[in-house]
Amino acid sequence: MVNEREELRRQVMRLAGGRPVRWTDERTSRGDFPGRDWALEVFDVPAAEQWELRHRLSGLRWQFWDDKHRALTILFHTPEETTRLYSWVRQEHAAELAGAT
Repeated sequence: MVNEREELRRQVMRLAGGRPVRWTDERTSRGDFPGRDWALEVFDVPAAEQWELRHRLSGLRWQFWDDKHRALTILFHTPEETTRLYSWVRQEHAAELAGAT
């Protein structure tokens, strides 16, 4: 059985076209911020695609607000940022996909 957070992460990953998606934690965020416990990061999103993807995710974010009365924060990282700072995320994502088959 998949818990609520994992199901939400998977929904974002589907809407993001299978890109790596993970909950924000100390590996990707050095400081704390309000709402960090419900913040997802989407990797490998070119800057030119971020507005459209944010729009595509808006329905899910509103549904989450209606259900939980909490904001779902979604942060994007370009492919260049992903390569420079978070290349290990791609390896984890590939392992996750390999385990799902």
